[in-house]
Amino acid sequence: SDGPGLRDPILGDGYIPGGSEAVMFAPYGHGELLLPPGRYQAWASRGPEYELGVVDFEVDGSQRLDLELQVVRSVDTSGWISADFHVHAQPSHDSGVTPPERVFTMACEHVEFLVSSDHDFITDYRPVIEDVEMEQWLTAAVGLEVTPIEYGHFIGFPLVHDYLEMNGGAFDWAGLTPDDILDGLRDLGDNGTEDPVTFVAHPRDGILGYFDQYGLDLWIDPENGLGP
Repeated sequence: SDGPGLRDPILGDGYIPGGSEAVMFAPYGHGELLLPPGRYQAWASRGPEYELGVVDFEVDGSQRLDLELQVVRSVDTSGWISADFHVHAQPSHDSGVTPPERVFTMACEHVEFLVSSDHDFITDYRPVIEDVEMEQWLTAAVGLEVTPIEYGHFIGFPLVHDYLEMNGGAFDWAGLTPDDILDGLRDLGDNGTEDPVTFVAHPRDGILGYFDQYGLDLWIDPENGLGP
């Protein structure tokens, strides 16, 4: 809080958005950080339904410092569930977060229901949640993000996880049309329940967006509704 950041990428320090010196997730309510000497401000958060806990402190490098921060719930969401339907972890090629760490990040930011959507890999977080004793805070559904290279990504849940398959039972999208992919996601559903929910991920994301790649134009006519 009294000068430029102390993290130095030349020395191997990783980048943290927002200019923070360190970030820690505390799923059980406590944790430890190692910081160089200096003046700091600590922020504790638990998602948008809670107020921030904030405290100023100073590290002099000679002794341990104990801080206590409290987050107070100020938004009443009775009858609602906070959820994240697009979640990646280590099974995806673009994530280095382990499944237990992903559960911790969700719980710490008050996500109560998460859907796995790893790229071309079906993940089941339910046994992970049980192993790390987070059942009190959140639950999960099994999902999948089918990830073609140039015509969009597609997500479906809840799906069946096949523990005998290397990729959890995800199918090969090569040569399939978007309709084929959506049908394939529905085919992975549990026959004893309703059809899976399917949706297009980041539809306007250039090369990864289905709507952009197929030139979908949804301009609005104020008198007649959607245009051609």
